[in-house]
Amino acid sequence: MQPPPRSFVSRSGTVGGYEVRGWRYAGETAWHVKVKPKSGGREKAYLVKDGEFNPQTATPMEAIVVLDLIEQWENESPDAVPLLKATM
Repeated sequence: MQPPPRSFVSRSGTVGGYEVRGWRYAGETAWHVKVKPKSGGREKAYLVKDGEFNPQTATPMEAIVVLDLIEQWENESPDAVPLLKATM
């Protein structure tokens, strides 16, 4: 028998010149994020846990933007409706 699918929450936001999409599994603290400049360019993917980026290739501005949005996402009301709630 297969285990039940894990649920996750997904968020997105725009800060400064960046668009950020992120998701994490329910009950975990690590965020999987993708960062893309609004002006175009290559999208970068990171795993962010406790303020640490993996891989550690984020520019200082990308790090500020991502950490700001993660803080906003985590401070939302527990009753807030996520942008996307799905199961895998």
